[in-house]
Amino acid sequence: MIKIYLIVQIALHIIVFCGKKKLKNEKICAKQICASLKRLKLKRNKKAYIQIHNTLNGNKNTTHTLHMKNKICIFDLSEKLIDYKLAFDLQNVLHQSKIILHKENSLNSSNRLSNSNSLNTLNITNKSKLGKLKNLKKNIEKYDFCFVLQHTPCYTLGSSADSNDIHLDEKNYYIEEIEEVCNNSESNKILQFINKYENVKDEIEKCEIYDEKKNYFDSFLYNINNKIKIPVYRINRGGKATYHGPGQLVLYFIFNLKNYSSNYNEKRVQNLSRNHYNFPKDGSTRKKDSECLSYDEKNTNNPTNIECLFDLHKTINNFQKMGMEIMKKLNVKTHTKNDSIGVFYNDKKLISIGLKIRKYVSMHGMSVNFNINKNFLKYLLSCGMNHNDYTSLHELDEMKNKESTRENGIAHHNSLLRELTVHSIQSLKTIFNANIKITSDIRDIFA
Repeated sequence: MIKIYLIVQIALHIIVFCGKKKLKNEKICAKQICASLKRLKLKRNKKAYIQIHNTLNGNKNTTHTLHMKNKICIFDLSEKLIDYKLAFDLQNVLHQSKIILHKENSLNSSNRLSNSNSLNTLNITNKSKLGKLKNLKKNIEKYDFCFVLQHTPCYTLGSSADSNDIHLDEKNYYIEEIEEVCNNSESNKILQFINKYENVKDEIEKCEIYDEKKNYFDSFLYNINNKIKIPVYRINRGGKATYHGPGQLVLYFIFNLKNYSSNYNEKRVQNLSRNHYNFPKDGSTRKKDSECLSYDEKNTNNPTNIECLFDLHKTINNFQKMGMEIMKKLNVKTHTKNDSIGVFYNDKKLISIGLKIRKYVSMHGMSVNFNINKNFLKYLLSCGMNHNDYTSLHELDEMKNKESTRENGIAHHNSLLRELTVHSIQSLKTIFNANIKITSDIRDIFA
Protein backbone atom coordinates (compact mmCIF):
# COMPACT_ATOMS: atom_id res chain seq x y z
CA MET A 1 0.00 0.00 0.00
CA ILE A 2 2.82 2.34 0.90
CA LYS A 3 4.57 1.54 -2.41
CA ILE A 4 1.41 2.38 -4.37
CA TYR A 5 1.08 5.68 -2.48
CA LEU A 6 4.72 6.61 -3.25
CA ILE A 7 4.29 5.76 -6.96
CA VAL A 8 1.16 7.97 -7.18
CA GLN A 9 2.94 10.86 -5.43
CA ILE A 10 5.95 10.63 -7.77
CA ALA A 11 3.63 10.60 -10.80
CA LEU A 12 1.81 13.73 -9.56
CA HIS A 13 5.13 15.60 -9.11
CA ILE A 14 6.18 14.65 -12.65
CA ILE A 15 2.85 15.94 -14.07
CA VAL A 16 3.08 19.25 -12.15
CA PHE A 17 6.72 19.80 -13.20
CA CYS A 18 5.98 19.15 -16.87
CA GLY A 19 2.95 21.46 -16.76
CA LYS A 20 4.99 24.35 -15.38
CA LYS A 21 7.66 23.89 -18.04
CA LYS A 22 5.01 23.82 -20.76
CA LEU A 23 3.38 27.04 -19.51
CA LYS A 24 6.78 28.73 -19.32
CA ASN A 25 7.57 27.70 -22.90
CA GLU A 26 4.18 28.97 -24.07
CA LYS A 27 4.80 32.36 -22.44
CA ILE A 28 8.22 32.66 -24.09
CA CYS A 29 6.72 31.69 -27.43
CA ALA A 30 3.95 34.26 -27.10
CA LYS A 31 6.45 37.02 -26.27
CA GLN A 32 8.53 36.11 -29.31
CA ILE A 33 5.46 36.25 -31.56
CA CYS A 34 4.43 39.68 -30.19
CA ALA A 35 7.95 41.03 -30.64
CA SER A 36 8.10 39.86 -34.23
CA LEU A 37 4.71 41.42 -34.93
CA LYS A 38 5.88 44.76 -33.56
CA ARG A 39 8.86 44.67 -35.91
CA LEU A 40 6.63 44.29 -38.94
CA LYS A 41 6.28 47.47 -41.06
CA LEU A 42 2.81 48.92 -41.33
CA LYS A 43 1.54 48.71 -44.89
CA ARG A 44 -0.01 51.68 -46.62
CA ASN A 45 -3.73 51.65 -46.95
CA LYS A 46 -5.07 54.16 -49.47
CA LYS A 47 -8.47 54.15 -47.81
CA ALA A 48 -6.88 55.94 -44.88
CA TYR A 49 -6.48 59.07 -47.04
CA ILE A 50 -10.15 59.79 -47.73
CA GLN A 51 -10.01 62.77 -45.39
CA ILE A 52 -8.20 65.85 -46.64
CA HIS A 53 -5.74 65.91 -43.76
CA ASN A 54 -4.24 62.81 -42.23
CA THR A 55 -4.09 61.84 -38.58
CA LEU A 56 -0.60 61.75 -37.16
CA ASN A 57 0.67 59.76 -34.22
CA GLY A 58 3.70 60.81 -32.20
CA ASN A 59 5.22 61.06 -28.79
CA LYS A 60 3.38 63.14 -26.21
CA ASN A 61 6.26 65.61 -26.03
CA THR A 62 6.92 65.85 -29.78
CA THR A 63 6.78 69.32 -31.36
CA HIS A 64 4.65 69.50 -34.52
CA THR A 65 5.00 72.18 -37.18
CA LEU A 66 3.13 72.78 -40.43
CA HIS A 67 5.45 73.47 -43.35
CA MET A 68 3.59 75.16 -46.21
CA LYS A 69 4.48 76.99 -49.38
CA ASN A 70 2.65 80.31 -49.35
CA LYS A 71 3.62 83.14 -51.66
CA ILE A 72 1.38 86.13 -52.33
CA CYS A 73 1.66 88.43 -55.34
CA ILE A 74 0.26 91.82 -54.30
CA PHE A 75 -0.97 94.25 -56.96
CA ASP A 76 -0.60 97.68 -55.36
CA LEU A 77 -3.12 99.93 -57.14
CA SER A 78 -3.99 101.80 -53.95
CA GLU A 79 -3.90 105.28 -55.49
CA LYS A 80 -6.17 104.31 -58.39
CA LEU A 81 -9.97 104.49 -58.46
CA ILE A 82 -10.72 101.22 -60.26
CA ASP A 83 -14.11 100.59 -61.86
CA TYR A 84 -15.87 97.88 -59.87
CA LYS A 85 -16.63 95.65 -62.88
CA LEU A 86 -12.99 95.72 -63.97
CA ALA A 87 -11.78 94.73 -60.49
CA PHE A 88 -14.43 92.00 -60.30
CA ASP A 89 -13.33 90.54 -63.65
CA LEU A 90 -9.68 90.51 -62.58
CA GLN A 91 -10.26 88.65 -59.34
CA ASN A 92 -12.97 86.43 -60.82
CA VAL A 93 -10.74 85.12 -63.61
CA LEU A 94 -7.87 84.41 -61.20
CA HIS A 95 -10.26 82.80 -58.73
CA GLN A 96 -11.70 80.50 -61.37
CA SER A 97 -8.27 79.75 -62.87
CA LYS A 98 -7.10 78.48 -59.49
CA ILE A 99 -10.16 76.23 -59.18
CA ILE A 100 -9.78 74.87 -62.72
CA LEU A 101 -6.06 74.24 -62.24
CA HIS A 102 -6.67 72.38 -58.98
CA LYS A 103 -9.35 70.28 -60.69
CA GLU A 104 -7.05 69.70 -63.66
CA ASN A 105 -4.20 68.50 -61.45
CA SER A 106 -6.55 66.15 -59.61
CA LEU A 107 -7.85 64.69 -62.87
CA ASN A 108 -4.34 64.40 -64.30
CA SER A 109 -3.30 62.35 -61.30
CA SER A 110 -6.10 59.89 -62.05
CA ASN A 111 -5.82 60.14 -65.88
CA ARG A 112 -9.34 61.52 -66.16
CA LEU A 113 -8.67 64.95 -67.65
CA SER A 114 -11.85 66.72 -68.77
CA ASN A 115 -11.72 68.28 -72.23
CA SER A 116 -14.35 70.92 -71.52
CA ASN A 117 -12.82 72.88 -68.65
CA SER A 118 -9.06 72.52 -68.75
CA LEU A 119 -6.33 75.11 -69.04
CA ASN A 120 -4.41 72.54 -71.08
CA THR A 121 -7.11 72.25 -73.73
CA LEU A 122 -7.75 75.92 -74.51
CA ASN A 123 -7.83 76.47 -78.26
CA ILE A 124 -4.67 78.58 -78.62
CA THR A 125 -2.47 78.30 -81.70
CA ASN A 126 -0.60 81.61 -81.41
CA LYS A 127 2.83 80.88 -79.87
CA SER A 128 2.89 84.16 -77.96
CA LYS A 129 -0.51 83.54 -76.37
CA LEU A 130 0.41 79.93 -75.68
CA GLY A 131 3.46 81.20 -73.81
CA LYS A 132 1.23 83.58 -71.84
CA LEU A 133 -1.02 80.65 -70.90
CA LYS A 134 1.94 78.60 -69.65
CA ASN A 135 3.17 81.54 -67.57
CA LEU A 136 -0.35 82.09 -66.23
CA LYS A 137 -0.52 78.46 -65.09
CA LYS A 138 2.95 78.69 -63.54
CA ASN A 139 2.10 81.85 -61.57
CA ILE A 140 -1.31 80.59 -60.47
CA GLU A 141 0.38 77.51 -59.01
CA LYS A 142 3.18 79.56 -57.47
CA TYR A 143 1.23 82.50 -56.02
CA ASP A 144 -1.94 83.54 -54.34
CA PHE A 145 -3.04 87.07 -55.24
CA CYS A 146 -4.09 90.25 -53.45
CA PHE A 147 -5.38 93.45 -55.07
CA VAL A 148 -5.03 96.69 -53.08
CA LEU A 149 -7.12 99.48 -54.59
CA GLN A 150 -9.98 101.97 -54.30
CA HIS A 151 -13.19 102.14 -56.33
CA THR A 152 -15.20 104.78 -58.08
CA PRO A 153 -18.46 105.29 -56.07
CA CYS A 154 -20.78 102.27 -56.34
CA TYR A 155 -23.13 100.03 -54.39
CA THR A 156 -23.08 96.22 -54.33
CA LEU A 157 -25.64 93.65 -53.19
CA GLY A 158 -24.52 90.40 -51.56
CA SER A 159 -26.39 87.10 -51.61
CA SER A 160 -28.61 88.00 -48.63
CA ALA A 161 -29.39 91.57 -49.77
CA ASP A 162 -32.45 92.82 -51.62
CA SER A 163 -33.36 95.99 -53.47
CA ASN A 164 -34.99 97.44 -50.32
CA ASP A 165 -31.48 97.85 -48.89
CA ILE A 166 -30.91 100.61 -51.46
CA HIS A 167 -32.53 103.87 -50.32
CA LEU A 168 -32.53 105.55 -53.69
CA ASP A 169 -35.55 106.29 -55.83
CA GLU A 170 -36.00 103.45 -58.32
CA LYS A 171 -35.71 105.90 -61.21
CA ASN A 172 -32.15 106.75 -60.10
CA TYR A 173 -30.58 103.30 -60.29
CA TYR A 174 -30.70 99.91 -61.96
CA ILE A 175 -29.50 96.53 -60.70
CA GLU A 176 -26.88 94.83 -62.82
CA GLU A 177 -26.08 91.17 -62.30
CA ILE A 178 -22.33 90.71 -62.65
CA GLU A 179 -21.72 87.41 -64.39
CA GLU A 180 -19.72 84.84 -62.50
CA VAL A 181 -17.35 82.59 -64.39
CA CYS A 182 -18.88 79.15 -64.14
CA ASN A 183 -19.71 75.87 -65.85
CA ASN A 184 -19.08 75.73 -69.61
CA SER A 185 -17.88 79.33 -69.88
CA GLU A 186 -14.97 78.83 -67.45
CA SER A 187 -12.19 78.22 -69.95
CA ASN A 188 -13.63 80.66 -72.50
CA LYS A 189 -13.57 83.48 -69.95
CA ILE A 190 -9.93 82.78 -69.19
CA LEU A 191 -9.15 82.72 -72.90
CA GLN A 192 -10.87 86.11 -73.31
CA PHE A 193 -8.78 87.46 -70.45
CA ILE A 194 -5.57 86.25 -72.10
CA ASN A 195 -6.63 87.86 -75.37
CA LYS A 196 -7.33 91.25 -73.82
CA TYR A 197 -4.81 91.44 -70.98
CA GLU A 198 -2.90 94.26 -72.73
CA ASN A 199 -6.15 96.25 -72.83
CA VAL A 200 -6.66 95.59 -69.11
CA LYS A 201 -3.32 97.25 -68.42
CA ASP A 202 -4.44 100.26 -70.48
CA GLU A 203 -7.79 100.39 -68.65
CA ILE A 204 -6.01 100.50 -65.31
CA GLU A 205 -3.66 103.23 -66.53
CA LYS A 206 -6.67 105.34 -67.56
CA CYS A 207 -8.33 105.04 -64.14
CA GLU A 208 -8.55 108.24 -62.11
CA ILE A 209 -5.98 108.86 -59.40
CA TYR A 210 -7.44 109.45 -55.95
CA ASP A 211 -7.58 113.11 -54.90
CA GLU A 212 -8.40 113.71 -51.25
CA LYS A 213 -9.43 117.31 -51.95
CA LYS A 214 -12.10 116.34 -54.46
CA ASN A 215 -15.74 116.09 -53.36
CA TYR A 216 -16.86 112.92 -55.11
CA PHE A 217 -20.31 113.15 -53.56
CA ASP A 218 -21.13 116.24 -55.64
CA SER A 219 -20.77 114.24 -58.85
CA PHE A 220 -23.00 111.55 -57.37
CA LEU A 221 -25.71 114.10 -56.51
CA TYR A 222 -25.44 115.61 -59.98
CA ASN A 223 -26.28 112.24 -61.53
CA ILE A 224 -29.24 111.76 -59.20
CA ASN A 225 -30.62 115.26 -59.78
CA ASN A 226 -30.31 114.85 -63.53
CA LYS A 227 -32.01 111.44 -63.40
CA ILE A 228 -28.92 109.64 -64.63
CA LYS A 229 -29.29 106.05 -63.46
CA ILE A 230 -26.38 104.60 -61.56
CA PRO A 231 -25.61 100.85 -61.50
CA VAL A 232 -26.06 98.73 -58.38
CA TYR A 233 -24.12 95.49 -58.76
CA ARG A 234 -25.48 92.17 -57.54
CA ILE A 235 -22.46 89.98 -56.88
CA ASN A 236 -21.54 86.52 -55.60
CA ARG A 237 -20.22 87.34 -52.12
CA GLY A 238 -22.14 86.78 -48.91
CA GLY A 239 -23.76 89.56 -46.89
CA LYS A 240 -25.98 92.50 -47.62
CA ALA A 241 -25.58 95.85 -49.39
CA THR A 242 -22.21 97.61 -49.31
CA TYR A 243 -20.77 100.90 -50.52
CA HIS A 244 -17.36 101.19 -52.19
CA GLY A 245 -15.72 104.43 -53.18
CA PRO A 246 -12.89 106.97 -52.78
CA GLY A 247 -11.42 107.15 -49.28
CA GLN A 248 -11.92 103.43 -48.73
CA LEU A 249 -8.98 101.05 -49.20
CA VAL A 250 -10.12 97.66 -50.50
CA LEU A 251 -8.11 94.43 -50.35
CA TYR A 252 -9.24 91.50 -52.49
CA PHE A 253 -7.84 88.07 -51.57
CA ILE A 254 -7.62 85.33 -54.20
CA PHE A 255 -6.16 82.76 -51.82
CA ASN A 256 -6.06 79.00 -51.64
CA LEU A 257 -6.94 79.14 -47.96
CA LYS A 258 -5.47 75.70 -47.30
CA ASN A 259 -2.00 77.10 -48.04
CA TYR A 260 -1.76 78.84 -44.66
CA SER A 261 -0.95 77.05 -41.41
CA SER A 262 -2.67 79.80 -39.41
CA ASN A 263 -6.01 78.57 -40.85
CA TYR A 264 -5.66 75.16 -39.17
CA ASN A 265 -6.46 73.77 -35.75
CA GLU A 266 -4.58 70.89 -34.15
CA LYS A 267 -6.76 68.40 -32.31
CA ARG A 268 -4.90 66.25 -29.78
CA VAL A 269 -6.41 62.88 -28.77
CA GLN A 270 -4.75 60.72 -26.11
CA ASN A 271 -4.25 56.95 -25.85
CA LEU A 272 -5.00 55.88 -29.41
CA SER A 273 -2.94 52.93 -30.58
CA ARG A 274 -0.78 53.34 -33.65
CA ASN A 275 -2.05 49.95 -34.79
CA HIS A 276 -5.38 51.57 -35.67
CA TYR A 277 -3.81 53.75 -38.38
CA ASN A 278 -1.73 53.35 -41.51
CA PHE A 279 0.82 56.07 -42.19
CA PRO A 280 3.13 56.96 -45.07
CA LYS A 281 6.84 56.62 -44.30
CA ASP A 282 7.44 60.37 -44.22
CA GLY A 283 4.38 61.13 -42.10
CA SER A 284 2.88 63.54 -44.64
CA THR A 285 -0.54 64.14 -46.11
CA ARG A 286 -1.21 64.37 -49.82
CA LYS A 287 1.13 67.04 -51.18
CA LYS A 288 -1.67 68.62 -53.19
CA ASP A 289 -3.36 69.70 -49.98
CA SER A 290 -0.39 70.56 -47.82
CA GLU A 291 2.94 69.53 -46.50
CA CYS A 292 2.12 68.43 -43.05
CA LEU A 293 3.22 67.59 -39.57
CA SER A 294 6.50 65.79 -38.96
CA TYR A 295 6.80 63.43 -36.05
CA ASP A 296 9.39 61.42 -34.13
CA GLU A 297 8.92 57.64 -34.24
CA LYS A 298 11.83 56.82 -31.95
CA ASN A 299 9.70 56.84 -28.83
CA THR A 300 6.19 55.46 -29.28
CA ASN A 301 5.41 55.13 -25.58
CA ASN A 302 2.30 57.02 -24.45
CA PRO A 303 1.31 57.93 -28.04
CA THR A 304 -0.69 61.05 -28.85
CA ASN A 305 -2.96 61.25 -31.87
CA ILE A 306 -2.90 64.65 -33.63
CA GLU A 307 -5.34 65.83 -36.27
CA CYS A 308 -4.59 68.95 -38.31
CA LEU A 309 -7.91 70.30 -39.58
CA PHE A 310 -8.79 73.31 -41.74
CA ASP A 311 -11.01 75.69 -39.74
CA LEU A 312 -13.19 78.17 -41.64
CA HIS A 313 -14.09 80.14 -38.50
CA LYS A 314 -10.41 80.51 -37.65
CA THR A 315 -9.76 81.65 -41.23
CA ILE A 316 -12.37 84.42 -41.00
CA ASN A 317 -10.95 85.37 -37.62
CA ASN A 318 -7.48 85.68 -39.19
CA PHE A 319 -8.79 88.33 -41.59
CA GLN A 320 -10.26 90.18 -38.60
CA LYS A 321 -6.93 89.85 -36.78
CA MET A 322 -5.24 91.28 -39.85
CA GLY A 323 -7.57 94.31 -39.73
CA MET A 324 -6.83 94.83 -36.04
CA GLU A 325 -3.09 94.50 -36.70
CA ILE A 326 -3.30 97.25 -39.35
CA MET A 327 -5.01 99.56 -36.86
CA LYS A 328 -2.52 98.66 -34.13
CA LYS A 329 0.31 99.88 -36.37
CA LEU A 330 -1.57 103.20 -36.60
CA ASN A 331 -1.96 103.28 -32.78
CA VAL A 332 -5.73 102.86 -33.10
CA LYS A 333 -7.31 100.44 -30.62
CA THR A 334 -10.01 98.26 -32.20
CA HIS A 335 -11.95 95.11 -31.39
CA THR A 336 -14.26 92.50 -32.91
CA LYS A 337 -17.80 91.44 -32.00
CA ASN A 338 -19.20 87.96 -31.52
CA ASP A 339 -22.39 88.73 -33.44
CA SER A 340 -20.87 90.62 -36.38
CA ILE A 341 -17.94 90.09 -38.76
CA GLY A 342 -15.65 93.09 -39.07
CA VAL A 343 -13.40 95.36 -37.01
CA PHE A 344 -14.88 98.04 -34.75
CA TYR A 345 -13.70 101.25 -33.14
CA ASN A 346 -15.80 101.58 -29.99
CA ASP A 347 -19.24 100.58 -31.33
CA LYS A 348 -18.72 101.77 -34.89
CA LYS A 349 -17.54 99.63 -37.78
CA LEU A 350 -14.23 100.68 -39.27
CA ILE A 351 -13.36 97.63 -41.40
CA SER A 352 -15.86 95.45 -43.29
CA ILE A 353 -15.11 91.87 -44.36
CA GLY A 354 -16.99 89.80 -46.94
CA LEU A 355 -15.71 86.72 -48.78
CA LYS A 356 -16.77 84.24 -51.42
CA ILE A 357 -15.15 80.82 -50.87
CA ARG A 358 -15.38 77.99 -53.38
CA LYS A 359 -13.24 74.85 -53.27
CA TYR A 360 -11.23 76.54 -50.49
CA VAL A 361 -10.33 79.42 -52.86
CA SER A 362 -11.43 82.90 -51.74
CA MET A 363 -12.33 86.10 -53.56
CA HIS A 364 -13.56 89.53 -52.39
CA GLY A 365 -12.07 90.63 -49.06
CA MET A 366 -12.00 93.64 -46.73
CA SER A 367 -12.53 97.39 -46.96
CA VAL A 368 -10.91 99.95 -44.65
CA ASN A 369 -12.53 103.38 -44.29
CA PHE A 370 -9.79 106.00 -44.04
CA ASN A 371 -11.33 109.15 -45.56
CA ILE A 372 -14.79 108.13 -46.67
CA ASN A 373 -17.64 110.58 -47.30
CA LYS A 374 -20.40 109.13 -45.13
CA ASN A 375 -23.10 110.89 -47.17
CA PHE A 376 -22.81 107.96 -49.58
CA LEU A 377 -23.91 105.62 -46.78
CA LYS A 378 -27.22 107.44 -46.33
CA TYR A 379 -28.52 105.81 -49.48
CA LEU A 380 -28.28 102.22 -48.35
CA LEU A 381 -28.71 99.92 -45.38
CA SER A 382 -25.08 98.86 -45.36
CA CYS A 383 -24.71 95.31 -44.01
CA GLY A 384 -28.00 95.90 -42.20
CA MET A 385 -26.52 98.87 -40.32
CA ASN A 386 -27.35 102.57 -40.29
CA HIS A 387 -24.78 104.98 -41.77
CA ASN A 388 -24.19 106.41 -38.28
CA ASP A 389 -22.92 102.98 -37.20
CA TYR A 390 -19.84 103.44 -39.39
CA THR A 391 -16.71 105.49 -38.88
CA SER A 392 -13.57 106.41 -40.80
CA LEU A 393 -9.95 106.92 -39.77
CA HIS A 394 -10.03 110.64 -40.51
CA GLU A 395 -12.79 111.06 -37.88
CA LEU A 396 -10.83 109.44 -35.04
CA ASP A 397 -9.10 111.53 -32.39
CA GLU A 398 -5.97 109.39 -32.71
CA MET A 399 -5.62 110.45 -36.34
CA LYS A 400 -6.68 114.08 -35.78
CA ASN A 401 -3.92 114.44 -33.22
CA LYS A 402 -1.33 113.40 -35.76
CA GLU A 403 0.55 116.05 -37.65
CA SER A 404 -1.67 117.20 -40.52
CA THR A 405 0.79 119.46 -42.30
CA ARG A 406 1.48 119.09 -45.99
CA GLU A 407 4.86 117.89 -47.11
CA ASN A 408 6.16 118.39 -50.64
CA GLY A 409 2.67 119.29 -51.77
CA ILE A 410 1.22 115.91 -50.77
CA ALA A 411 -2.01 116.02 -48.77
CA HIS A 412 -2.10 114.47 -45.31
CA HIS A 413 -4.70 111.88 -46.31
CA ASN A 414 -2.61 110.85 -49.28
CA SER A 415 0.28 110.16 -46.91
CA LEU A 416 -2.18 108.31 -44.66
CA LEU A 417 -3.19 106.22 -47.67
CA ARG A 418 0.45 105.31 -48.29
CA GLU A 419 0.99 104.45 -44.63
CA LEU A 420 -2.22 102.41 -44.54
CA THR A 421 -1.17 100.48 -47.65
CA VAL A 422 2.25 99.65 -46.20
CA HIS A 423 0.74 98.50 -42.89
CA SER A 424 -1.85 96.39 -44.73
CA ILE A 425 0.84 94.54 -46.66
CA GLN A 426 2.97 94.04 -43.53
CA SER A 427 -0.02 92.75 -41.55
CA LEU A 428 -0.97 90.35 -44.34
CA LYS A 429 2.55 88.97 -44.30
CA THR A 430 2.54 88.61 -40.51
CA ILE A 431 -0.89 87.04 -39.93
CA PHE A 432 -0.62 84.54 -42.79
CA ASN A 433 3.15 83.97 -42.44
CA ALA A 434 3.60 84.50 -46.19
CA ASN A 435 6.31 85.57 -48.59
CA ILE A 436 5.20 88.51 -50.70
CA LYS A 437 5.93 90.03 -54.08
CA ILE A 438 4.66 93.57 -54.77
CA THR A 439 3.91 94.90 -58.24
CA SER A 440 1.60 97.39 -59.92
CA ASP A 441 1.68 95.78 -63.38
CA ILE A 442 -1.13 93.31 -64.09
CA ARG A 443 0.98 91.87 -66.89
CA ASP A 444 3.22 90.21 -64.29
CA ILE A 445 0.59 87.45 -64.15
CA PHE A 446 1.85 86.40 -67.58
CA ALA A 447 5.55 87.05 -67.00
